[in-house]
Amino acid sequence: MLATIYTIHRRTQTQIYDLLHRMATKRAIDGFLLPYLGQQDDKLPFRPADMIARDHVMNNPTDFSPMLKDNIALLAGRGEQLTRLLLEIYAPHL
Repeated sequence: MLATIYTIHRRTQTQIYDLLHRMATKRAIDGFLLPYLGQQDDKLPFRPADMIARDHVMNNPTDFSPMLKDNIALLAGRGEQLTRLLLEIYAPHL
């Protein structure tokens, strides 16, 4: 059963990525970014001094159990930092 779910998830993701690329090519959208909390810090083009490290967010459970406010703040903070960084470098027009 899990294999079926994983296959459906993977295919749906692939279709969405394809749609985003086609929309950008046709200028239906100005562009897009796909920030990823698990982004390897050493692969970033620039790392601000206050960047929340990947290691601080990668061990949070994904079972929908309640999270500590500190963990939520780390996840949200890293997401915002990555999005702003990637926008500034790769898509300032967005």
